[in-house]
Amino acid sequence: MSREDELVTLAEQIADGLTEVSRNEWMKWVQIFYAYYWDKHHDALQRAIHYAQRLSRDPTMRPAIRRAHDLIAKTIQSHARRITSLPLPEQQRLFGYVAWNLVVQSKGGRRR
Repeated sequence: MSREDELVTLAEQIADGLTEVSRNEWMKWVQIFYAYYWDKHHDALQRAIHYAQRLSRDPTMRPAIRRAHDLIAKTIQSHARRITSLPLPEQQRLFGYVAWNLVVQSKGGRRR
């Protein structure tokens, strides 16, 4: 299995945990991760997970948004060790593959 196949498989596993998350909410979270990363935080992924956890408990957010961030936090936390082992370019591709999988899921399509 090639490295790219491994990234696609991991992206599918992550997307499977994000069944109620829209691509837009996912991409907003990814931008938060990048903001922490570019701000030179060595623990950018954990900070982004914590951000999602905070939003999942924020009473001013709509229930669907709270649920989306709860799923993001739990799913990414469960894959955090694998994600942090990847160099940034591979993390970027992985997050892009997750976004595409979310689009496919929202259209009721099948992968591969």
